[in-house]
Amino acid sequence: RVVAAIMAFGAGALIESLAIELAFGGAEALIAEEKLPPLVGWLWVAGGFVVGGSVYSAATIALDNAGAAVRKASSLRKFVRRARREKATTMLIQLSSSDLFRSLPASDLVRLIPHADTRRLKAGETVFKPGEIADGVYLIEKGHVEFRPEGPGGMDGTYGEGHCFGELELLTNENRQELAVTVDEVQLLFIPREDFSVVMEASPILRDAVADLVKVHTHGTFGIEHHLRQQTRDFDQKEWLAEGVAAVAMPSHEEAAHHVKGEHGKGDEGEHGGGSPLAIFAGALLDGVPESIVLGAAFTTFATFNPTFLVAVFMSNLPEAMASSAQMKRIGYSPARIFGLWGSLVVASAVAALIGNLFLATASETWITFVEAFAGGGIMAMLAQTMMPEAYEEGGTLVGLATIAGFLAALFFTALELAH
Repeated sequence: RVVAAIMAFGAGALIESLAIELAFGGAEALIAEEKLPPLVGWLWVAGGFVVGGSVYSAATIALDNAGAAVRKASSLRKFVRRARREKATTMLIQLSSSDLFRSLPASDLVRLIPHADTRRLKAGETVFKPGEIADGVYLIEKGHVEFRPEGPGGMDGTYGEGHCFGELELLTNENRQELAVTVDEVQLLFIPREDFSVVMEASPILRDAVADLVKVHTHGTFGIEHHLRQQTRDFDQKEWLAEGVAAVAMPSHEEAAHHVKGEHGKGDEGEHGGGSPLAIFAGALLDGVPESIVLGAAFTTFATFNPTFLVAVFMSNLPEAMASSAQMKRIGYSPARIFGLWGSLVVASAVAALIGNLFLATASETWITFVEAFAGGGIMAMLAQTMMPEAYEEGGTLVGLATIAGFLAALFFTALELAH
């Protein structure tokens, strides 16, 4: 909570600096020095903020998808929830090929996602044999599986991507009635019996629905199949999917970190699971460069330099860096790797400040204002998207007062500067 309060205090100070020094100060300079009409001055500053915020947001999305999301707890949790929702959509679409699963609540079925296991088989391998006890439900993600019936009610034929099988035997505790063999290279999503039972026990609605199906099964296989067809006559897949995806909750910090560790090194499925070091560095650089450019552009001499913005940046970045370091350590990054990342970022930010100072030192007030507004838009977007949500999540209602305190403290120093 202390770190969150400091982060919120720094965010409040940054908001004041953005509003007074960058936005108001820039518009005032355009009106007073460039003799622009007030509306034009406002539009120039507003355009810079909008463009800067849009560029930052687009770049953040691209970098987070490339693996930079792990650098911050809030962005990682959103990334993991989005990945789980995508997986939930895929899995529910496959499950909807089964009359049985269509008759069950999707909001409960999504609880099976963490338990689903991917199995890859070569052509000619046996999935299961007749007489074996049903060990779970299978969903074909890639390839084809051939079924050869060797008992009453056994499946017959070849099925491909999107098909679900093994669910009836799972719920009715019957042995397999067919031989299942892969035709080509196959990727299966497998939900074990034990995990399905755990989820079912945790959901009274799901448990009751399954119990009803088992009762109907006493009338034979035809009876349960007829019952399922009647139950799913008015099935609305879109509504069913929406219900299931909406039930995917935001993961906790521990769950998100576990997801990253679990996905790391799984090939395509976990390509960005552990986070790309280059993407993480680029994401951290994206957060720091706008502030560095503003600092570089504002510096001429120590005598005229206003430290308010610098202090606000320091107050907001220090707790954010601490939180990000803890997050990266949580997912398995070594202290040396984390230190190297921040060290490289310090150098890169210094270079950005130098570039901002050199290129804007002789520029017109119009371009200086636009560049500062552009950077300010990026900073404002960063505050809204990551820093403030993370501070509130960790600190609760306390961060509101801390943000106000930071804003007023920065305003106090700005007032002192104006007095001189």
